[in-house]
Amino acid sequence: MTRRISQSNISAYFGQPADTDFEVKRHTHTLPLPHELTRYSPCMIAVCLDGSARLAFSTAVHTFAKGEILCIVPGSYVCIESVTEDFSVCYGVIKESFMYDITSRFPNAMSDYLKQHPNIPMTPEAIDEAIRYFDLMELKMAEKFNLFQKDIIFNILYSYMLDMYNLINKKLPYVELPLGKTTVENMFDRFSSMAARHIRENNPTSYYASALNISPKHLNRIVKQQKGMSVKQWLDSYLLQEIKRELLHTSLSLKEISIEFSFPSCDSMHHFFKKHTGMSPSTYRLHKITVEDKTAGRGKQE
Repeated sequence: MTRRISQSNISAYFGQPADTDFEVKRHTHTLPLPHELTRYSPCMIAVCLDGSARLAFSTAVHTFAKGEILCIVPGSYVCIESVTEDFSVCYGVIKESFMYDITSRFPNAMSDYLKQHPNIPMTPEAIDEAIRYFDLMELKMAEKFNLFQKDIIFNILYSYMLDMYNLINKKLPYVELPLGKTTVENMFDRFSSMAARHIRENNPTSYYASALNISPKHLNRIVKQQKGMSVKQWLDSYLLQEIKRELLHTSLSLKEISIEFSFPSCDSMHHFFKKHTGMSPSTYRLHKITVEDKTAGRGKQE
């Protein structure tokens, strides 16, 4: 008697090449990052083999050095400032939508940790294991006629992210990390992703609640549970950080920035900014640039 095979789909990406969603480079001497602080859409995973690179994020500057693994989560503001002459690195760049598929079941605790600790010191054994992952991914990326190439890359990356999550769990022994993403986390992810696309429109809470098909009160509970603040407070904080970046990293006038962020007037942006920082936008810009110039000057003298 012939055994009947159930018609189940073993492939999520049958026939799709991986090279539109993933790129791997071995033993190169730089990272494909912007040189000015910019929102970086993909995810990057890198292993530093030698030397070091100086990376600036929105809240801190990090030195990515030999024996460390770097993980830049999608949506991070980052730039590369410098690399040493002996800098050598392996890296993989994963398209944001593909990375979302890979990490859709991972709890937000993982991305929250990686945002605060983008470069993680590793043991020589862990570095060797990471390099074996890169070896395997490079091998599979070279198989241009493999009908399951993207599925295979998906599963290699998923396995590596599990190893990363296990590592984070070891570094936080007193925190019971969840093994899945809750309904609340999924809804917050949808909200924060929408906010990233629309923050410059300066929309009210009701706009996001309506788009998510939930009540403003429900959205407020979700954000309160995830971030410990109201939706308005979270949006104001997000908006403030975006304005600060424009002030420090562009030559736009205050009027142009106020238009960029949909304020009814330059005065209203001035009021918003001073309420949250205690100083005017122009004072903030001047103060920060002056401090950075002085710091750079000391570095040159030293």
